[in-house]
Amino acid sequence: MNNPPGKLLCERCGNPSARRYQLFDFDILQGTNREQEVLFCISCVRRERKRIKTQFTTTDGLTRRELIAELDRFFADSGVFDICARCHQQGTGCCPPTCRVMGKAGCDPNNNFGKTVFCATFVCSALLNAISECDPKMGRTLRWVKSELGAPEFHIYEMITRVPAEARDPVRPLALPQRYPKPAGLNGERIRERLAALVEEVLEVRRLWSEEEKREKAISPA
Repeated sequence: MNNPPGKLLCERCGNPSARRYQLFDFDILQGTNREQEVLFCISCVRRERKRIKTQFTTTDGLTRRELIAELDRFFADSGVFDICARCHQQGTGCCPPTCRVMGKAGCDPNNNFGKTVFCATFVCSALLNAISECDPKMGRTLRWVKSELGAPEFHIYEMITRVPAEARDPVRPLALPQRYPKPAGLNGERIRERLAALVEEVLEVRRLWSEEEKREKAISPA
């Protein structure tokens, strides 16, 4: 079906007011993200979301809340949350200050809006490198978590962090995954002592990156 100029036709009913949606699913055993893009109008989106819910049967893997809780435990046990808090205190934290979940020292998981999976899976490169130095296998697991599990909620993350509507990703989630693969081998207590020895190095890297970003913004054309 050809779309007229400036119009997107619903692939199910032909309505000329369709939007682009992404449907994410996971192969629980393989841990891979399966993505499909569709064009639906609002009415067909609602019907498709109801259909997806009635079709879901598996109990393998973790629910969304269970995944976030699992990662939060690892970050708390390893000292990652403490490092992130210090990074925000020195003014180099990753989280945008406009985020509804932000507290004085970074992300506040007790905020009524709650964390998205994108937030829970995001780890900055400086911290990822430090974790990999402590335990290469955990570092690989976290890189997989960041690239595979967080992507379906990027649009929700944009809304929670108050990204202007015109700057958001135009593709919206059709339905969030109902089950996620469980990250294997994440033991925060096992790396806590070694990671603590690298804190100042991580913070210094963040300071240097922040200074470079400021210089690039200063010289870039308006």
